[in-house]
Amino acid sequence: MSEEVQTTPKKKKDRTEYHLMLFVDNKKDGGVHQMGINRIVIEVVAAVIAAILVVTISGWAVNSSVRKNVTAEKEALEQKTEELSAEVEQLKAENTSLSDKVTILSNTVNTKVELETAAQEESEAAHFPQGFPLSSSASMTTSEDDPKCLLFSCGEGTSVISAGDGKVLEVLPDADYGYCIRIDHENGYISEYYMSSTPLIKEGDSVLQGAILALVESKDTKLAYKMYQDGQQIDPMDVIKIDG
Repeated sequence: MSEEVQTTPKKKKDRTEYHLMLFVDNKKDGGVHQMGINRIVIEVVAAVIAAILVVTISGWAVNSSVRKNVTAEKEALEQKTEELSAEVEQLKAENTSLSDKVTILSNTVNTKVELETAAQEESEAAHFPQGFPLSSSASMTTSEDDPKCLLFSCGEGTSVISAGDGKVLEVLPDADYGYCIRIDHENGYISEYYMSSTPLIKEGDSVLQGAILALVESKDTKLAYKMYQDGQQIDPMDVIKIDG
């Protein structure tokens, strides 16, 4: 009796094989030779190529992103530079305008100072009692009792005038002449006028140089003239300015 033996077919192993066939033309012998490359070598080469592609693509992407960022930063810097340049130009214009204003202001101040200085000098000169005490010429002598007292002989209609700007301190009766007018020139000088004519000013009045203090009412009238500096009597001739 024969036995049937059942055989189980063998499963074929799944395998993936790669074959790279190279045909080389050998010129020496005129033949063509077949060359094979191992599967592992192929896989390694493919992996290397894939890695190179990945790195290249990644690098390109990174470089592209970097370039975009650099371009954006460059544009931002250029815009900022333009803004700063505009601000600089504006500041230059403002600086020029301020410089012009400072120059104008400086000139104005200098002019004002010059005018004030001139006015001050003019005022000081006007207060200095250097004027002649009469409106017209007159004969002059010194008093025998007081060599620092000037005596003027003046005619009718002559004006007795202030020798400088000042303020009337007193208008007093005088036993020898009739009246005494004392003027403070507000710079340490005081001038005194002794006469018989009626005064035309009163105590407290402000007078200018050349202001009329009284009118001579009769012929051969005497005017006594004295001057004091810081409380000390001085010779009026040391101060009077006589033109001609």
